Amino acid sequence: MSEALGRTENGSSEQQKMKRHYLLLFFCSAVLPGCSYFGYYKYEKALRAPAGASEKIQFPHSYEDGIHTDGRMSRALAVAMSDFLPPGTTRSGDNQRVAWCLSRWDTYDIFMQRVSDDLFFINFSPILSRCGLDDSLIPDAGTEYAVDGQGRIIDVH
Repeated sequence: MSEALGRTENGSSEQQKMKRHYLLLFFCSAVLPGCSYFGYYKYEKALRAPAGASEKIQFPHSYEDGIHTDGRMSRALAVAMSDFLPPGTTRSGDNQRVAWCLSRWDTYDIFMQRVSDDLFFINFSPILSRCGLDDSLIPDAGTEYAVDGQGRIIDVH
């Protein structure tokens, strides 16, 4: 009888182990991929040119003729860019070539206008011809953001 009881306890112990394995399997297959919904994504490091490429360039002595953005303007741009095309995402749609094109940052021209220290307008304008597509495929495809100096999106058109 004690032998039969031992088998029942072992059987129950085996069932507990199986339940734990299934729970672990569920966690790994269902919960971990869901981390992307909480803002986790794989960070892609910037590509570096081969070692010899730096010999061919010379840094400017002055940035006087360059584009200047102060901290608030840079923050407004970063907020709009992150909302418009978040890292790790791709566009989708009926036309896969257009979706692929609209998922690339090098497709867009970005225009910024400072209205005041506390208001910036940012316009993302796609140039589909950069992907070998006809620009008339998506008429009026640009998106405009109004972002305040604290980095909050006020409106999107």
